[in-house]
Amino acid sequence: MLKILICDGLDESGLKMLRSAEGVEADMPEGAGADEIKAMLPEYDAMIVRSRTKVTAELLAGAPRLKVAGRAGTGVDNIDVDAASARGVLVMNTPGANAMAAAEHTLALMLALARHIPQATESMRKGLWEKKKFVGTELYHQTLGIVGLGKIGSIVADRALAMKMRVLAYDPHIVPDMAAVLGVEYVSLDVLLAGSDFITVHTPLTDETRYILNRDTLAKTKPGVRIVNCARGGLIDEQALGEFLSSGHVAGAALDVFEKEPPTGSPLLGMPNAVFTPHLGASSQQAQENVSVEIASQILDYLQRGLIRNAINFPSISMKDYERIKPYLRLAERLGRLQGQLCSPVLKLQITYAGQDLEQVPTQPLTQTVIKGLLDPIMAEKVNLINAPLLLKQRQIELTTSTTSQCRGYTGEITVTVKGPGKMQYSASGAVFLGQAIRLVRLNDYMLEAELEGINLIIQNFDKPGTIGHIGTTLGTFNVNIADMHLARSRERDRAIAIVRLDNEAPAEALEALRCHPNIIFVQQVKL
Repeated sequence: MLKILICDGLDESGLKMLRSAEGVEADMPEGAGADEIKAMLPEYDAMIVRSRTKVTAELLAGAPRLKVAGRAGTGVDNIDVDAASARGVLVMNTPGANAMAAAEHTLALMLALARHIPQATESMRKGLWEKKKFVGTELYHQTLGIVGLGKIGSIVADRALAMKMRVLAYDPHIVPDMAAVLGVEYVSLDVLLAGSDFITVHTPLTDETRYILNRDTLAKTKPGVRIVNCARGGLIDEQALGEFLSSGHVAGAALDVFEKEPPTGSPLLGMPNAVFTPHLGASSQQAQENVSVEIASQILDYLQRGLIRNAINFPSISMKDYERIKPYLRLAERLGRLQGQLCSPVLKLQITYAGQDLEQVPTQPLTQTVIKGLLDPIMAEKVNLINAPLLLKQRQIELTTSTTSQCRGYTGEITVTVKGPGKMQYSASGAVFLGQAIRLVRLNDYMLEAELEGINLIIQNFDKPGTIGHIGTTLGTFNVNIADMHLARSRERDRAIAIVRLDNEAPAEALEALRCHPNIIFVQQVKL
């Protein structure tokens, strides 16, 4: 039974999806605090959080079963992604599910700020009628500066252009052509600050973006600028913003997010030229349903099918690509597992993807699957797709990958080559046959066609009469039955290789007896 812990609540639509899934148990404790979650988590395979629960390294250390942490929302700054990756926990979010809600809330705050709507409402509640006090400004023909032109920023830009605003955009992670397609002007941050009447930020919170609006950058803004933050707390230095609001250089600010939430005692709360909402950007009925269904679907896809979407610490796979590479994922894992048992220690790992099947699909998931297969038989730590690259790096194994359209008689082929000390080197190629059957088609210079499953003996020998008979007789002596055998010999016909699939594991004494035969060069038992 797969167990999912929902830490911060979830809309009924997603909860129903989880609880109706076969073989899944979803629990949503009411109002569980950090201590309660920490005590419960060791029993769960997955957890779903929003912004309240902090997924720390300490919390993850006490969750041996945890496979995935899902954020029902866009940001993952409340999840220690590095710690999760080190423990092999997949981290995923729902980046597009609440984009429309967040964009519309941004526009709502801009309009509320421009027309003093909250202040005018409060004045009227006091029985006043202060028309002259709340003269506003139009958005028409004003310049909007957008910092971060991702999904939400792009929607804001589109709506602002429809209101006939001039839109400037700064985002170091996009190409200027993308901004041109949207109809906005791509500029430097300094140009945006100096030329904007309104500034809105829509970036994730990273070391690069923390306090992107600070004393220095706020000083570069146009006098009378109005600032909106509907993205993440910590993008704006709130202390500095308060000073610029007090001086009047910043005419107004509208904040939905804060560095500390709730912002109890913040001097900003007393500013008459500021507007606030309690982190409501994604809090529309439609967004709650969208986020709930999306995170539930993603969690189930990963736990039940291995399909990864919207992952932070692993390349996502579309449904179309997943179906295309699904048999190759099995092949990649088996080739890696084979090589991890043939070569020790591994110093270099080289992976080549060949053929039309693999030319137009993402190969990074395949690479991480090869690494997992390679390391899993030889490491005491839990190895999975998420922590495999980190473990490879820790073992100082050099990795290279390449892709080519050239392939010898197959629509797709994966070749895994490992190098050890001195001249030790093994190369194994595999292909997917009709019906999605996977086969080992080459081992070093030997061409063959062997299944990659079960317990196998890899035996290299001098190609002399009686050797194969000796192998069968020796295994029979130790009550080991042969299920299948594939043979190949070198071009020079002086050496041969046998891949012998067994019904049960051969004891060490049987392996030693085989090695003692004068015609046998190498014997290795591998479990696939």
